[in-house]
Amino acid sequence: MLWLAVIVFVVLLLALVLVHEWGHFIAAKKAGCNVEEFGFGFPPKLWSFTWHGTEYSLNLLPIGGFVKIEGEDMAEQSPAPTSFASKSASWRVVILAAGGVMNIVLAWVLLSVQGVIGVPTLITEDNAATLTKTQTYILEVQPGSPAAEAGLAELDRIVSIDDLATPTIQSIQQHTAERAGEPLELVVSRQGATQELSVTPRVDPPPGEGALGISLASTGLATVPWWQAPWHGLQRTGLLLMAIVTQFGIILGQLFSTGSVGGDLAGPVGIAVLTNEATTLGLPYVLEFGALISLNLALINILPFPALDGGRIAFVLLEVLRGGKRLASQVEQYIHTAGFALLILLMVWITFRDVGRFF
Repeated sequence: MLWLAVIVFVVLLLALVLVHEWGHFIAAKKAGCNVEEFGFGFPPKLWSFTWHGTEYSLNLLPIGGFVKIEGEDMAEQSPAPTSFASKSASWRVVILAAGGVMNIVLAWVLLSVQGVIGVPTLITEDNAATLTKTQTYILEVQPGSPAAEAGLAELDRIVSIDDLATPTIQSIQQHTAERAGEPLELVVSRQGATQELSVTPRVDPPPGEGALGISLASTGLATVPWWQAPWHGLQRTGLLLMAIVTQFGIILGQLFSTGSVGGDLAGPVGIAVLTNEATTLGLPYVLEFGALISLNLALINILPFPALDGGRIAFVLLEVLRGGKRLASQVEQYIHTAGFALLILLMVWITFRDVGRFF
């Protein structure tokens, strides 16, 4: 299944980046800008053709895409009418923000499709009869318990216990009660990798802990009628956006209070590992994961940090506050270059940390 996860990861990454760049492309065209090139992947160039004044290129490195707009570096002394630099502040903000907007639209589409296929939902007594394809997860492992000694961890998905495949909470509890004091063979999925563990449930566990010393939760898939899917997807997009913004606030708070972002930040390696886990769970989980990444990409890009879309928007707003007076293009470029260098360093650091966490 690893090959399938690799394909899903590459397709997901391409879709997220190309949709983002397509947003910039459409907005720039609407504004009357000359879009010099729309690149699929990154150079070296393999093949290209020109249509309506724009070169469409296929490049060797399939890790995203780019849009090259005339005058986007703001370095022209006398910009042409088709130059990005000649457009009004409002049009430039629209062009810069359009990529993130399209990522939000993509998330809405993915979540709408997911609504028809099935939305992962926590199982309760009220909805248990209406959900399909249940999965059981470990929410908590008590220190010193048989589960802890066996190497079980939070968020492990229980694939099987002895000969019980895809067990429910009830079947796990019943089986461990019947086999108390005897070793059980558990197969769990952790970050996309399957592990086999042996654990012996206690005959007389401490009060409130249970025979294994774990807390469990189960999820299933809930569907909505196709005509309700767009509204359902819109609602879920809004809820996920609010949750991500809240999480960003928590991460920033940790950064300023402790100098650390904790374990909540993941880079390409972490995303690849989580893609593998989503792929093993099925298409509904891949759609939700793709929507989450797309929304994260939209919000990160709108942050007022140099080299990001939000950083470029900040320069446009600064120009408006200064009565239309722009900063020297070289100054802006130096700031964006420094910001880009910091982003690359951050990505390298996160990648090394992900390798340590997941491998």
